[in-house]
Amino acid sequence: MDHLIKKKSSNKGFTLLEVVIALAVFGFLIGGLLGFLPWGVEGVGKVREQNIAYGLVDAVQVELERMGFSLVERGTKRILNISSPVPQDLADKRWSILLVAPKEGHRVEFEQVVQFNKTMMNDPDSQVEGFMQDRWENESDSSIVVFFNNYINRSDIPLSLVGMKGSETQPWSTRWIPEGERYFLIKCTQYPLEHRHRHHPSNGFLALQVDIQWPYKVPDPSKGDDGFRRISHRYRTHFRFPLAITR
Repeated sequence: MDHLIKKKSSNKGFTLLEVVIALAVFGFLIGGLLGFLPWGVEGVGKVREQNIAYGLVDAVQVELERMGFSLVERGTKRILNISSPVPQDLADKRWSILLVAPKEGHRVEFEQVVQFNKTMMNDPDSQVEGFMQDRWENESDSSIVVFFNNYINRSDIPLSLVGMKGSETQPWSTRWIPEGERYFLIKCTQYPLEHRHRHHPSNGFLALQVDIQWPYKVPDPSKGDDGFRRISHRYRTHFRFPLAITR
């Protein structure tokens, strides 16, 4: 008889308290895992954007070649009196060519040429990356000019997106990227004077420091239908690499 009573006791199910504790532990674990879900989604997004940035390298090369050696050389002006025995590095007044690409990364376009300005780069209220330069003038002969933006009757000049604004006619209209969709910024700069890759007119190539940064600009409906917001330099992700174009 005692044996039968013991057998029945051993088949007894979970008590209500045990079930409640099990559910609480399960809920705690599930809640913890769900807490990691946004991080996982964000991580996937970051990896995707990084892969797109890596894939822009060839497109950057093609766009710089399209612009031509002369314009790229002048748009990335860094050294004054470059052929003299005492050249000068422009340092914090150096110029950079800015290229842009949409979030999908399927095209790269020439946006503008700017002079370096750290304050403007990190100012969240600034709509521009630096002091825009619309032309280059020869140091010894001011009549020799290279224009970076729209210039009447000079279809041979690669037109910047700044120059296109308000006059998007063929064939340039196919290159237009709305401000808020310029997600990737590609900043091209010459090497400093003391660097072994510094530029010199006798070189058959032009070596550049290329810095792909994102996000650069994002849509901002509060500023109108075509409104955008420029993300400060300090909040961007960077991918840097060297690149060279030939004459």
